[in-house]
Amino acid sequence: MRAPFTVVAIGVTAAIGGFLLGGAWAAAVGVLIGLGGGILATRAGVRPGVAITVAVGTTGGALVGQGIVRALCLPGACPGIETVGAVVTAIGAMIGVGLVVALVTRSFDEYHEAIAAGRPPPTPGCETDHEA
Repeated sequence: MRAPFTVVAIGVTAAIGGFLLGGAWAAAVGVLIGLGGGILATRAGVRPGVAITVAVGTTGGALVGQGIVRALCLPGACPGIETVGAVVTAIGAMIGVGLVVALVTRSFDEYHEAIAAGRPPPTPGCETDHEA
């Protein structure tokens, strides 16, 4: 049940981003990319919450990148550079959001494992491997 939801959610996210970036044609391309990414994420065993969060962050990064270039150029003067700005910023957002989501997910897993084992949960701070 999770796999179809993940694939559809990522496809819809990419379609909305594509539409906002370039209209109907870009939405069609976005939905294809999103569905492909969703299928890859589910086959790789990526958690739905992680995959969808990274897709939303990537789409947001693309919108920000295009918006920055659009603000710097004269209206309609550099659509190619807007696309490059969107792609580059989307890749950066995907890496950044993916890294943060992976670390947060790992932290929650460690917390739940410690509680289930009857140990105190990990606490933030300066941990060392040796006893003081």
